[in-house]
Amino acid sequence: MKLKVLLVGVGGYGSGYVRALTGNDYGAEIAGIVDVMPDIANVCPEVGAKGLKVYRSISDFYKENTADLAILASPIHLHVPMSIECMKNGSHVLCEKPLCLTTEEIDALDACSLETGKFLAVGYQMNYRRDVLALKKDILSGKFGAPLRARCLHAYRRGSLYYARNNWAGRISVNGREVFDSPFTNACAHNFQLLTFLLGKDLTSACGITGVEAEMYRGNETVENYDIACMRFQTDVGASILYYTAHPLSSEVLGPYARMEFEKAVIEYGEDHRICARMENGEIIDYGEADMDGYHYKLKDALNCIREGSIPVCTTKSEIGHVRAVRMVQALPIENIPKDHIDIVEDERRGTCCHVKDLEAKLKTALENWALPKEIGIVL
Repeated sequence: MKLKVLLVGVGGYGSGYVRALTGNDYGAEIAGIVDVMPDIANVCPEVGAKGLKVYRSISDFYKENTADLAILASPIHLHVPMSIECMKNGSHVLCEKPLCLTTEEIDALDACSLETGKFLAVGYQMNYRRDVLALKKDILSGKFGAPLRARCLHAYRRGSLYYARNNWAGRISVNGREVFDSPFTNACAHNFQLLTFLLGKDLTSACGITGVEAEMYRGNETVENYDIACMRFQTDVGASILYYTAHPLSSEVLGPYARMEFEKAVIEYGEDHRICARMENGEIIDYGEADMDGYHYKLKDALNCIREGSIPVCTTKSEIGHVRAVRMVQALPIENIPKDHIDIVEDERRGTCCHVKDLEAKLKTALENWALPKEIGIVL
């Protein structure tokens, strides 16, 4: 029998799960959709074309149905209560990132998972990639020695249409509930979380974050939270992590430019996302072409875990380092970029865009020097 899947939120990223499940044979079928958008069949045409039934709440769905797996692509501040509701109604859960914003919420989610016997997987798709898992196994085996330091720069350009798409984009809170939306929390969280995941003590864990030095900036004055983050984190494995991300770019995408240094090797991946390790003896380990399908491996992993009674590779243990990092930087002051350092550009696809002048070059220079911008005299 096919596994039954509930999809919650298909007006944005979640529409990809509709296409994946209706266009491929995963041994699963969509049991129903929960979405509050009245025109969701227009936004996600497969809903109407496949005759998928839409419910306005999770409770309405479970009054009539059961689901083996619930996939949540809902707003950040709804992830925790929705995950708990689905687990208590007998469904395993695959929740998109970021899962939550506090370690107390992670404790509550873990307690619910233990109580119900249902797993909670997190949708950081890079964790599920076969090349990433092969690399992590090599790291855990000791092949590269102890980790020394890591860095990454990854950023996406965003404009007014991005921030207008919902009531929480770029916000610190919504209706009194924390959101902390930012490029670091949400859009560009993947590569930072990946570094913590690779440095975790076992295959499903991330390393712990113990401290931070950072420069947080706001380039777009209409955004409540920061939209540029330059951060250096201390970890419980002894290696520091330098991570830069931003939205007010003139380039569509910047990076990723990533480097991890170990006692016996240097590991790098760039804009092609292909991972290569260079050993101290000159040997090159190429982990193969990166598979960038954002839905396939995490969906396949969750469904296989249900069939096998196993645990997904990305869980709360993989997310906790990012949760702690987000809270640490959110407590820091945000510095406004001077207006004469910003160009305002109208873009047909993005709307009104703020471009911080020379931002890409300045971030690259600081990254290559393993420094925060101000440490080497760079003014944004």
